[in-house]
Amino acid sequence: MNIKYFTPILILFSITAISQNTEYYHTYRTTDSYINLTEWRVDCENKGEHYIIETVDEQNRVVELRVMENDTLKESSFYDDSIIKFEYKQDTIIQHNMINDSTYSDGVEFGNVAKIVFVLKNNYVEKAINFINYDTFLNSEYATDPILRKEILLEKENNKNGIESDHTFVFGYYFSSVKYKGYLPIKKDFDIKTYLSTYADEIKDSKFSIFNSKCLYQLNQ
Repeated sequence: MNIKYFTPILILFSITAISQNTEYYHTYRTTDSYINLTEWRVDCENKGEHYIIETVDEQNRVVELRVMENDTLKESSFYDDSIIKFEYKQDTIIQHNMINDSTYSDGVEFGNVAKIVFVLKNNYVEKAINFINYDTFLNSEYATDPILRKEILLEKENNKNGIESDHTFVFGYYFSSVKYKGYLPIKKDFDIKTYLSTYADEIKDSKFSIFNSKCLYQLNQ
């Protein structure tokens, strides 16, 4: 191969290799109300039938969580989503709650939030803004009544800029071993150690659990 062609190819290969994402597998079990993690970072061949695929970018940030069942995407139910995606901008973390790769959670029908925007300040969560998916409901058979449609359309307009919520940390990070570069963004004066939840009962002592995470404000300490 001519050396003048070889060098650019080598550089391109190096850039591609560096930018590749990493995947981790975590096992879970379901209850009537929750998805409970049971083991962090199992080997691929030991992941069993129920597992979560955690995709991490080259900056060590979780970018996607996929809930799998028998090697296919788990069918979404009223209490969970099949995919959680994360988008990162300057001082902002955006969590997308999705039923599949193209459909957001239907907050009108089931009370789920389609998107949560976490605004950070000084490495704390300053505020969280919920966005509800109204369109799926409006296009369904449940919204044929004209009075109901008028109410939902008015609510959609009133909430087009989101609804400020009481989220104290990035909820999707429950199921992530990496979170944000190994750190957990929280609201100021929130003590994660005293926060109780059934989501992580069986593995809360793990170094990957939110209960044992370093908080984002400690990043430069």
